Amino acid sequence: MNYNCRDAPLYDGCGGGVGKTFPCGGYPPDKKVVQSFNAGQIINVQFGNAQYGSPNQPALTATSNQARHAGGLCEFSLSYDQGKTFGVFARYHGSCPDMFYDWPVKLPENLPSCESCILGWSWINAAATQAEYYMSCADIKIVGKSGASTLPDQLAKTPLQKANMPGLPYYHAPGDQFGNMRSNGPSREELDANMNGSTGGPDTVMSRVNSKRKRQIRQRQRIQ
Repeated sequence: MNYNCRDAPLYDGCGGGVGKTFPCGGYPPDKKVVQSFNAGQIINVQFGNAQYGSPNQPALTATSNQARHAGGLCEFSLSYDQGKTFGVFARYHGSCPDMFYDWPVKLPENLPSCESCILGWSWINAAATQAEYYMSCADIKIVGKSGASTLPDQLAKTPLQKANMPGLPYYHAPGDQFGNMRSNGPSREELDANMNGSTGGPDTVMSRVNSKRKRQIRQRQRIQ
């Protein structure tokens, strides 16, 4: 991976050219499984960057500039078809991705087994010079139900909220008042929702943005 592209948003243009593309930065799946998880397992996600905690780098403090852009919208998703489609199974609004906290996400209990699936994390930032879309992926194995090898229906019907890429709305997700510093962490309501399999609640603001864009497209089509 190009080091300069590692922490960049999609379509950043890093390294020359168009830069990282959707999904997973455009990097082809290597199908090298990095970890195995059981259906229904809780994953305590922790964020980090090369500026804090690494050798010869300062320790993270409450006032450290994490470059988290006042939080935004974090979504955790799965793909059973090597990145063609993703289904969201956990979602946090506001302070994510603050490096000070664990962000627990629970894999759905009805997941079928998968020898090589993609676990995705995506983030729409709340504040910065421009709205951006970040995405990271990992190849994982899932031990679950036998038989089916596709996303469960409810998961398949919960697509990623995509923005700030060519042909999509320009959108800053709602964040918090902490800027780049330490926040209040995950909300109890969304944590409970994730544990109960309801993805942490809908992103209603993004839904309104998409609805407005669809109305604008229909209006242009009528004018033409």
